Amino acid sequence: MKFEKINHHYVPQHWQRGFRGANGHLYGKFRDGIRVVSPRTIMQQDYLYTVFDDQWNPSDSLEDALSAVEAEDAKLFQRLHSPGYTSTADDRNHLCAVLALQATRHPDILRHGTKRSRELGEVLATAHEYSLDEFKARMTGFAVSEADAHDCYVVLCSRSKEQLAAELVELTGLSPQSSQLPEQDALRAMPLVEQHLQQMELWLLDVPATEAFVLGDTPIPQSDLRQGFSVPLSRSLAVLALPALVPQTLLSRRNATVTEVRDINRTQSDNALSVAVGPSAALLAAL
Repeated sequence: MKFEKINHHYVPQHWQRGFRGANGHLYGKFRDGIRVVSPRTIMQQDYLYTVFDDQWNPSDSLEDALSAVEAEDAKLFQRLHSPGYTSTADDRNHLCAVLALQATRHPDILRHGTKRSRELGEVLATAHEYSLDEFKARMTGFAVSEADAHDCYVVLCSRSKEQLAAELVELTGLSPQSSQLPEQDALRAMPLVEQHLQQMELWLLDVPATEAFVLGDTPIPQSDLRQGFSVPLSRSLAVLALPALVPQTLLSRRNATVTEVRDINRTQSDNALSVAVGPSAALLAAL
């Protein structure tokens, strides 16, 4: 297996480059100040998407797959920024996929996925302590249907408490990089997130001539997406996702207000893990 890549970007470089200023520079706001940055060296983590087989052989396979997806995503961004371009239903579907991937690939989400897996394991290991209805209720918190919860309960109760306890010990002892339960499994939630995004109303917001968007390294909220959120695609374009009143098949588009731009930028800056980027130091300093 190929294993050559070290620096893995959780916000793609092509996305970051859209926030460069007219002088070609990208500015980053950190806790210790503002400086010119390169997309190559920020919004990344070493070996974040490295996966291992059951013999602990590392592989670039996931990182390579993400790179191929990002190449197609960059083409979508280019289309949406083309003057006079009329977006299609396919563009909307593609954009939902882009947002869903971004929502599930952040290092915080990968770590949270591992935590939730262990929490689920604790519920499974203590199945004998619940009635069927109680077990079903607990499983709804993990997005498990009643029918699947019923079948799971029957199987679990056929095993002894000691067997289940031993399996829980094995589960909690797994490394986050284990091939049995790697933290990258959080990416498997992408289709579910995408399904919810498809049901929302999506607006493309063009920035007023006097303003510009910024991008934080946590572009999308990490919970309650169905309540609505915004995320910039570049210094001149953002997406606004709202609960839908009627089904939507095409992207809507309008100009953003100055207040919307500043609110979006403040949210990006406040939610940033370590850096927010934009086209000028002055813009970032004002946040």
